[in-house]
Amino acid sequence: MVCEPLHEERTKPLYNTVIRRIKDCGDNYYLLGGFEAIDELPIIKVSDLDDYHSCVEKIESIFKEDWCDADWHIICDDDTFIHTENLNSFISRLPEDNLRVYCSQLSEDSVGIFGGAGILMNNKTFKLIQKFVIENGWKEDRSFQSHSDIALSRMCCRLNRKLKAANKENDKIYIVNPKTMYSFNPHTMKKNQKSINVKEDLITVHIKDMRYIWDGFNEQGCPYQSLENAFCRSQK
Repeated sequence: MVCEPLHEERTKPLYNTVIRRIKDCGDNYYLLGGFEAIDELPIIKVSDLDDYHSCVEKIESIFKEDWCDADWHIICDDDTFIHTENLNSFISRLPEDNLRVYCSQLSEDSVGIFGGAGILMNNKTFKLIQKFVIENGWKEDRSFQSHSDIALSRMCCRLNRKLKAANKENDKIYIVNPKTMYSFNPHTMKKNQKSINVKEDLITVHIKDMRYIWDGFNEQGCPYQSLENAFCRSQK
């Protein structure tokens, strides 16, 4: 999910690093914004607003559109770095027939979806949420909800309640927080730079939080290219 004010600062570097690698793998990608394409980048306009809070409409559109089928889906903001090789390795070890949402954790005691380092789910989970949204509506409008991950978390709670009422608790969506999908809240979490073997295990990271686990992170210049150069094997 992208926005026009940060097109030069974030979207273009993202396109030239992470998305280039996604394209090289032959996978689909979509740049969802609140504005029409202004250059060669294939922006898809999915909302009339393009401010920070429009992310709720943008994530709603993800579950209302008829995208190309895929075995796995990952939803990210424009300040998320994805190590595609490690992501593919991680996915290869996961089952495709259970209902799980994989994401980073907002705090050490929290249970819910936090999108700082992306939101990953298999196609079964995606299709179940999509079917529920199409049949029941989103009902998480921006008048009281400004964060897309919290809105999605509430949507999953509604879905789980419906499954429970229908005696389908075995179909409940569970949230899983891999440490290698890294995001850090200094107000709610303890700093631990040794929590991840960054060069070997990192899957995704909320870019601004990279400094908490990698001493070599340089926030000056282009962080996307800095991370690409440091961690993607084809660059070594």
